[in-house]
Amino acid sequence: MKKKSFIRELFAFLLIMMVLLFTILGVFLFSSYEILEKEIKDSTDAFLKIYSNEISNSIMKMDDAIKTITAQTVELAKLKSEDESERVLASITLHNFMTQLVAGNELVDALVVYMEDHDICLDAISGVIRYPQKNQLREYAIRALNDETIENVTWQFVTMDGLVYLYKPVKYNGRIIVLFTQLKQLLSSLETQENSNRFIFLTDPSGEIGKVWGNENEEIQELSNISEIDKKSYYTMSNPIGSEQLYLHCYTVKDGILEQTHTGMIVVAIMVVVAVAFMLFFLYFTKTQIIQPMKIMIHTMECIKNGDYEKRMQGEFHSKEFELAQLTTNQMVEEIIGLKIQAYEECIQLQDMQLRSIRLQLKPHFFLNALTTISSLSGQGKNTQIKEYIDVLSKNIRYMFGAGFHTVSIRDEIKHVENYFEMQELKYPGCVFYLIDLPEELADWKIPQMLIHTFIENEYKYSVQMDSMLTVLIKVSKETYQDEEMLLLEIEDDGKGYPEDVLSYMNGLSKKEDGEGNRIGLWSIRRMMELMYERKNLVILENREPHGCLNRIYIPKQPEHEIEEKMI
Repeated sequence: MKKKSFIRELFAFLLIMMVLLFTILGVFLFSSYEILEKEIKDSTDAFLKIYSNEISNSIMKMDDAIKTITAQTVELAKLKSEDESERVLASITLHNFMTQLVAGNELVDALVVYMEDHDICLDAISGVIRYPQKNQLREYAIRALNDETIENVTWQFVTMDGLVYLYKPVKYNGRIIVLFTQLKQLLSSLETQENSNRFIFLTDPSGEIGKVWGNENEEIQELSNISEIDKKSYYTMSNPIGSEQLYLHCYTVKDGILEQTHTGMIVVAIMVVVAVAFMLFFLYFTKTQIIQPMKIMIHTMECIKNGDYEKRMQGEFHSKEFELAQLTTNQMVEEIIGLKIQAYEECIQLQDMQLRSIRLQLKPHFFLNALTTISSLSGQGKNTQIKEYIDVLSKNIRYMFGAGFHTVSIRDEIKHVENYFEMQELKYPGCVFYLIDLPEELADWKIPQMLIHTFIENEYKYSVQMDSMLTVLIKVSKETYQDEEMLLLEIEDDGKGYPEDVLSYMNGLSKKEDGEGNRIGLWSIRRMMELMYERKNLVILENREPHGCLNRIYIPKQPEHEIEEKMI
């Protein structure tokens, strides 16, 4: 039986669905969108004009209240009088006047007058202001007199005790008059209206939102800034209040236009039902012909990924594409797994050979130096020193060939290094001073065998001179490196330092040429660390000023690869 192509069937179904969806979209756009958009803009404009006038009238009333206070020039002047009794009478008169003014104006919550000369502060508050709020308003007015960041004769916002106030300061010649009103006093009728898609808010010229009437959302909130609003999502209109010190904005959510669709929406609803019915059929087809076969394929691949190499794609597929994919996938898995196992085994063998090669490079390097030293002492006729040298050398040989693994405790490595210092003292008497700092709690940390020895051997080969003393410091500590707690081994000397090319290839800044024979011991250590721990940048070399060098070696807790050595 010839299998059908699900790709052709899928294409036909998608074509039908696209025609339906585009029809729905076209009917909706041409019958509803433009009309509704115009209705929203017209109603918003009318709405904004009404409430802009209402707020403007309220601002004018409060401006009149401020002008009335500032017009009391006689009493205000007496507050600066040198006669205390005159100041007291003026304070009482002015306070009574302010109290009557607040009582006769329902928009004014507080009036504060402060004279800096004699530290006189008068206030009149409405019944909605509590005593703690009164003190806060007084203190703010006193601070505002000398605060240059607060603009003079300008309506502004301030938040105190969770309440947002609209206030206007009038500063003149050491005197300030401040009128406060809670923003909820303005357009209080809007608080009870339902504006699910419309946001009305008041801002200052900088765009700071002082009051939002109705609903708030993540973008439009009190004390946020209008610049943070994505205006592409709203129909926006704004009107200045008074002399453009405040602005009233009305933002309407564009998505809300759908809620006002009438006749056109009915047609849309019918076509959506048809589209949904077809979509259900399409989903059923997709599940049986695409999703279920894909699940089988994914499950098979996950099993193979988790190590079940015997797993293969099984199942009865109803399309020729998946049937072909089943056959070819099973064949490819067979070949890929075979190649992967072969490549992995070859990689392990190669790493094993590299590690053994590096270890074989380090030990002959040491013995050649030892034989050279014995030959030198023999040429000088120092038979006693030769005997002592060979005794110490035998300790080093037992250490090097007695260990069973690549790693040894740092305590054992330090003992071996001390023996090595003792051995070299016979060849270079009085030429090296060394100091070792090994905390007892770190003494059992495992490190690669011959690690410290190779660096110390390098010191004797390139830095020790018969006519001067070389200082060598070995410090062991613990440090977090590459997001892991590691042992930090620092080896420092005051010699002549490393050549630039050695620093370059040891720190991974350049590639070491195969023909370069210098510092073969250090290079072998670097490669051994990379292979044992599968990490880069564990060995870092640098020169110190004015002379000398510092070697930093980071050693993880456990190596990834470790090769047992046979006793020689």
